[in-house]
Amino acid sequence: MQKRYPKPKAVGGKLIRQVIAFLKEQGLTLPIDSQILCALSGGSDSLALAHLLLKYGRRIIAPEQVILVHVNHGWRGKESDADELAVQDFAREYDANIEVIRLEKPGKAAAGKSLEDLARRDRYEIFQKLAELHECRFVFTAHQAEDLAETLLWRLLTGAAQTQGAGIWAQEGLLLRPFLSTRKDTLKSYLKEEKISWREDSTNRDPRFQRTRIRESIFPQIEMVFPQAVQHLVQLGLAAQRGAKEKETEGYDLGSVFFKIVSGRVRRAHWEALEPLKGRKQGELHLPNGWILKKEGKTRWVLEQNSV
Repeated sequence: MQKRYPKPKAVGGKLIRQVIAFLKEQGLTLPIDSQILCALSGGSDSLALAHLLLKYGRRIIAPEQVILVHVNHGWRGKESDADELAVQDFAREYDANIEVIRLEKPGKAAAGKSLEDLARRDRYEIFQKLAELHECRFVFTAHQAEDLAETLLWRLLTGAAQTQGAGIWAQEGLLLRPFLSTRKDTLKSYLKEEKISWREDSTNRDPRFQRTRIRESIFPQIEMVFPQAVQHLVQLGLAAQRGAKEKETEGYDLGSVFFKIVSGRVRRAHWEALEPLKGRKQGELHLPNGWILKKEGKTRWVLEQNSV
């Protein structure tokens, strides 16, 4: 008997289609054929991502291949512990694999340092170790449109835009952020549609954090004057990312080039030979039909046919 899968409602259906399209834009082949990590704090964004993947994400990845990861930083005492219990309850309800990592609260050595930066560094180190342990190809995080817009605005106002003008990247090493063009209100609407409650992190409203001041004070005023500000900033950031990727290969889609020049007769050896070329300044790869792919410098690729 054919297995029947649950169908999402209106918001969930639109959201899963949007995520699938976004991942394909990043060049992913779906469904993913390895395990992945999915960061889960218990907040609305990460809970929406975890639930979407586990319940409706079979075209993205099989639910048994999703490993939830919760990092308890210990900042907020009982509140942090309650977050941990909530995500463990969620994992049990959906029969999901979960890794819970507890960290010590930052001590005196962290004085004068950004707690946000320390937490981010700790999380990414944990993600890297767990990804290696479980042989995961990707780590999914739930950064969304407001996160990207706020980052772009912050970098513009602090003068960092010239070196980091793309904001939060959709794909960065192991990290994948499939909600980067999705508004936070949409994620909350999805959870309400599914009758799922989420945790609110009190530090998200703590004025000691610069990002909180941008989110609470600056952005509401901007959106009163420019209602489409977030959408436009997201489009700007994603366009900058596409431009940066195209510049790396001078606009060539190497996969398409391969198929054109060898009439679809690509062997595994060709792909394996291409990988070390990407990390070198010079080199060449001899292809069928007399074609040669040369790398000259860090970003310049030359495709020519041997006339001999």
